Amino acid sequence: MKPVKGLLQFATWLMKLSIVFFVFVTFLHTLKTFDLKSIQFYLALAFIIFGALLFIGGFLNKPGITVFSGLMLFFASVYEIIILFSTGVSIELAMYLLIASTSFYFFTAGNKN
Repeated sequence: MKPVKGLLQFATWLMKLSIVFFVFVTFLHTLKTFDLKSIQFYLALAFIIFGALLFIGGFLNKPGITVFSGLMLFFASVYEIIILFSTGVSIELAMYLLIASTSFYFFTAGNKN
């Protein structure tokens, strides 16, 4: 069976929307606490900012914002994976692994469809 290349652009946007949805659902409550002394606050802020920039970067001709956002989301996800790995394998670990791999895809591919 051959791949359906006509749906590649839709799949790319679906990945971007999934990252944005995951980021807002996971980290919005952390931002609402507004605890400036917590590293989790800054990590949540980074996830939300770069998740939004990843989505916005898809509308631009140049891939710079998409690539940089993908890199930053990848690093933030790897940090969460390292922290969660010490507690053992869990669903959260699997979710961050998916976000890390998707972010790495956008870091390497940019806006290319």
